[in-house]
Amino acid sequence: MTALPRNARGFALVLAVFLIVSLAAIGAYLVTVSNVQVESSTKDELGARAYQAARAGLEWGAYRVLRDLNCAPGPVVIAFGTPQLAGFQAEVTCEDFGPETEGGGTVNTFRIVSTGCNLTPCSGAPGPIYVNRQLQLTVTR
Repeated sequence: MTALPRNARGFALVLAVFLIVSLAAIGAYLVTVSNVQVESSTKDELGARAYQAARAGLEWGAYRVLRDLNCAPGPVVIAFGTPQLAGFQAEVTCEDFGPETEGGGTVNTFRIVSTGCNLTPCSGAPGPIYVNRQLQLTVTR
């Protein structure tokens, strides 16, 4: 075995330290990317559930308007008991524009706004897991 020249000693140690630092940096990057993907898929699921809560509130409001021909006063909060929407609610507001005459007939127009969210109230301070979706519907009868 031949001896290394005096100025070449310790080169393997520098290379090993460089490789360890490089692999650690790549590992940290991969963990960060993985965490972001998990968080974004969780937010996507929560957003879909908030949309379904808002849609259910919108359909409830349309049913009430078409059945009773009036709006409920103030916002109505609907809490869901199903496992799919547990922890979500819908805040439904309705605005009556009064009767209008159109083509010789009377038409009543209502605007229904439904906000589905996972915090009480839906207009509360957003946090890291807060999601909401808002839908509007205009009903004429």
